[in-house]
Amino acid sequence: MRIGIVGTGEMGRPLVDRLLAAGFDVSAFARRDAVRADLAAAGVHCVDAVTDLARDRDVVVVYVYSDEQVGEIVLDDGLADAMEPGSVILVLTTGSPRTVEAIDARVQSRGVGVVDAPGSGGPAQVAAGTLTLFVGGDDAHVERCRPVFDAYATNVVHFGALGTGQKVKLLNNLLFGANVELAVEAARLSEEFGVDPALLATTLHTCSGASYALDLVAAMGSADALVQGAGRFVHKDVLVAEAVAEEIGAPLGTIGAVTAPLLERTRPR
Repeated sequence: MRIGIVGTGEMGRPLVDRLLAAGFDVSAFARRDAVRADLAAAGVHCVDAVTDLARDRDVVVVYVYSDEQVGEIVLDDGLADAMEPGSVILVLTTGSPRTVEAIDARVQSRGVGVVDAPGSGGPAQVAAGTLTLFVGGDDAHVERCRPVFDAYATNVVHFGALGTGQKVKLLNNLLFGANVELAVEAARLSEEFGVDPALLATTLHTCSGASYALDLVAAMGSADALVQGAGRFVHKDVLVAEAVAEEIGAPLGTIGAVTAPLLERTRPR
């Protein structure tokens, strides 16, 4: 398969390596000279414009940081209009279901597919090929992307129509955000109780109070380190989830109450 990719940063760069190792013909769009040189050295053909990325590609992967960037690159900068009939735009960025629906509305009449497949896991999981993917899209378009998924994920779940992958990812991130806030509070109380927070987190790994966020506290040594490391990502995704919930009239309830202090804690200063 011939794969294009835009977004070769913290998550996208190890994905490129996985795609190359799987034998795909990979091209990429990147603006910075240093990034282009690195990609070229790895065997990736770098194009000069994002619209060039669509030429002769079976699937074009969009793995940029924010939902706003997805809209700019795919809709405003012309990637959607340059895609060829029979190809698929694969959006891996976590964002609003409305964005992939807008992309689909732009390309559907020309026989171009759209699939959303945000994942759970970080760069290490991408590099190891062990990501979990939440997939939304038409069955035929999802099947077209299966070889790409197999290159970097071990658990791929197709939840339904386009946008459902984003909805599940946002639910996952809401729960993670709530668990981060609870882990931070557990660490605070632990210190007030005179108990080592890192030792507490390590011990609770096998107990009923365990959570992935507490496991990260144990691995990173403190709750502060967890907030510093994951805060900007959690902040972005919780805000998107809040906006989507408001759009469809689904109150966040207790989850919203728990994540509210986390949003303040992780707010860019």
